[in-house]
Amino acid sequence: MPRIVEGDPNNNTTWVSNLFVEDGSYLRLKVLQIGYQLPQQLLRKAFIKNLRLFAQGENLFTITNYTGIDPEVGTRNGFDGGTYPQARTFTFGANITF
Repeated sequence: MPRIVEGDPNNNTTWVSNLFVEDGSYLRLKVLQIGYQLPQQLLRKAFIKNLRLFAQGENLFTITNYTGIDPEVGTRNGFDGGTYPQARTFTFGANITF
């Protein structure tokens, strides 16, 4: 690695280099949703036409050899950082039709 000195007579800080470039390929499970629609025989007594329960997960896992924060986030000034990695989110809910 070249050393940085005052005045930089060899232009070490202006040369383009791939020394710190690494493979950013990855495999990510971005969104997974599972749901169950209850049978209408159970719902008639409660005057409900349709009831669906669901659970959803986002960014559940990422497989990569990338050593940075997140292979999908943007860079700032050529370095990994400046943005946060994507959050893992869990959502539970119901769709009800009366």
